[in-house]
Amino acid sequence: MTKETAQDLSDLVATKGAAAPPAGTQVRSAARKQKATEPNDAPLNFRVSADLKRRFRMFAAANDMKLNELLRKAFEEYEAKHGRG
Repeated sequence: MTKETAQDLSDLVATKGAAAPPAGTQVRSAARKQKATEPNDAPLNFRVSADLKRRFRMFAAANDMKLNELLRKAFEEYEAKHGRG
């Protein structure tokens, strides 16, 4: 019986945070920074009932709209009807 020598596998070991993305790949954190500086792209966070969330999403999907587009149009309609507060 012969003994095999162990192969050096140290290059295959991953170290968290040490991996580099392939060339030409945009890093997620850089994409978030770029996205935050674009106009008309500010986050708006609030809570609604589960039923309203479901109805809102279903209405947007049925009308082929994005959620933010539906919210913007609904607000513009409300503002036009009730005036600027």
